[in-house]
Parts: sequence; structure tokens; C-alpha cells
Amino acid sequence: MLPRKRVGKPEDLDSALLMLASDRSDFINGAVLSADDGFSL
Repeated sequence: MLPRKRVGKPEDLDSALLMLASDRSDFINGAVLSADDGFSL
């Protein structure tokens, strides 16, 4: 049932975590970042 046919690994979140820790996320607050491979669409 998974779109990528595999279970996610911790390193799959690296890009999202780096973006949230950077200055580019200055205007992001109160948002939910779903890391579910598009399953909740």
C-alpha cells in the first residue's frame, strides 16, 4: 500500500529537518508537516 514500496528511514527526514532549522523557515509556524509518503492525500 506504500507508494514507494518501502518503509521510510530516518534519513528520509533530513531535508525537511534542515529546512526547518534554516532561516528559510522564518514564516513557518503552527503547521503540520506530514512525513507519510503521500499516504494521507
